[in-house]
Amino acid sequence: MNTNGKIVPCNCWVAPNGVRYSPYSSYVPEGSELVTKGWTIRWVDGTEGTGRKAFETKAEAEAYLAKVPKSFKGMHAIGN
Repeated sequence: MNTNGKIVPCNCWVAPNGVRYSPYSSYVPEGSELVTKGWTIRWVDGTEGTGRKAFETKAEAEAYLAKVPKSFKGMHAIGN
């Protein structure tokens, strides 16, 4: 088992015009709906995502997580 993160449902806001927004966005247009589509990873540092679109299946996300080095602690490291 990989202790770097946890597989979680991938949520996003979808505006009436079809534009998607992060569930953590400070701006969400009126009339938007929170939808779940696919799976992503919540890293041990609290960040979420992989810098790519959501995985279609939980099995795909698990396979990705299994390949991540044990020393990887989260997406905050990418920006540093």
